[in-house]
Order: sequence, then C-alpha cells, then structure tokens
Amino acid sequence: MKGPVRWGVILGGAVAVLSLVFGLVGWHRVYEMSFVFLAVAILINVVTVVLCLRERASSAGWLDQVKTGLVVGLVGSVIVFVGSWLVTSAVFPDYFTEMAAGYRDTYVSMGLAEDEVADLVAATAATSPVRSAFDGVVGTLVTSLVVAAVAGVWLRKKD
Repeated sequence: MKGPVRWGVILGGAVAVLSLVFGLVGWHRVYEMSFVFLAVAILINVVTVVLCLRERASSAGWLDQVKTGLVVGLVGSVIVFVGSWLVTSAVFPDYFTEMAAGYRDTYVSMGLAEDEVADLVAATAATSPVRSAFDGVVGTLVTSLVVAAVAGVWLRKKD
C-alpha cells in the first residue's frame, strides 16, 4: 500500500497548502472564492486518486481500485483535518470572523433581508475549526470513493 499512502499524503498536503494560501492571500473573506476553493480541492482529490489508480491499474481489479481510492482518501483526510484545523485555529485564529465580515456585503448585495444577513453572518462567524475540518474529511472521503468507483471501471486489469 505504499503507493496509495504516498498519494494520500500528496492529496492531504496539497489541500492543506491550498487552505494556507487562501488564508494568507485573504481569499477566505471573499464569498465567491469559497466556490473556487471547493472546486480546486475537488480537482486535487480527483487527480490524485486517478493518478494512484493508473499507477496500480495493471495489477488490480475494480474492488481493489475502490479499496485503493479509500486508502488515498483516508490518508488524505487525516492530513486535510489537521491542516484545516491548524490554519483556522492556530495560524489564523480569526479566520471565520473575518470570513463572516467579508461575506456580509455579498449577502446584502443578494438582496437578503437584514435579519437573514445577520443570521448568515452569525452562523459563519460561529463555525468551529473542528467542524470545518470534519467537513473536509467527509468531502475527501466521499470524493475519493466516488472517483475510485467510477475510474476503477476503466483503470484496472481486464479479466
């Protein structure tokens, strides 16, 4: 399982670096950039799982490919959790408060009522680093399994 563990480390490390970059640049304060973050994180996940599966395709059946994708996702998700938690709690302790303040203008420009804006801003500001990191874990695992199940159909030893 050396290959899947290596790809999981690459996946988790790349997403952790992405989180750090978003915090350093201040993109966590821009509502639209949340979609960019999600798209890039998913792209990283898809690419790492597919590359790992391609590496093992000649010796693996479909179920083996799904298991490989799960290992990539498990290893990656541990690093995603730790990286996200560190970025949003230690490196940028005001991460979610800054995010909420930045999102406020977008919510207002969407035409939301002031009470809705206040509720959304409060909910964003109250997001905990652990909750956010856990969401990253779930996303990483689900994406890895789905990609492995689909890609494993084509990237495997033909029986």
